[in-house]
Amino acid sequence: MTIVIIAVIMLLLLMLIKEVIAPLHSLISVMFYFLLMSMLFSTLLMPFVKQLIGIFDYMPHAKAMIVSAVLFYFGQLLYTLLEENEYAAIAELMFSAVKILIVSYWLKQFIDVLKEVSVILQRLN
Repeated sequence: MTIVIIAVIMLLLLMLIKEVIAPLHSLISVMFYFLLMSMLFSTLLMPFVKQLIGIFDYMPHAKAMIVSAVLFYFGQLLYTLLEENEYAAIAELMFSAVKILIVSYWLKQFIDVLKEVSVILQRLN
């Protein structure tokens, strides 16, 4: 409930700033966006992800799937923010970097699986 109240207060402040100091509106809105996102991330998303990883702890790649989903969602939020502020080229570059980060995370997981498979194949020979 606290986050909703803070979001409403931020919205009211942004509306006031848009009417009074229009040139600073986009700068302050981005600052408020990151403040609200960091608050949501630390109070809601991180405990949820930890609980979700704990539930699916017995699955071999559940952690990688959850981390990938969180990174993709975070990248999508930043992409939307940058694109709305008319930074489409930077948004594309940043979102591509997030995708590369996800692939590199999965490559590390895949290399571990390949090592195990190669050990099994060596034992069969």
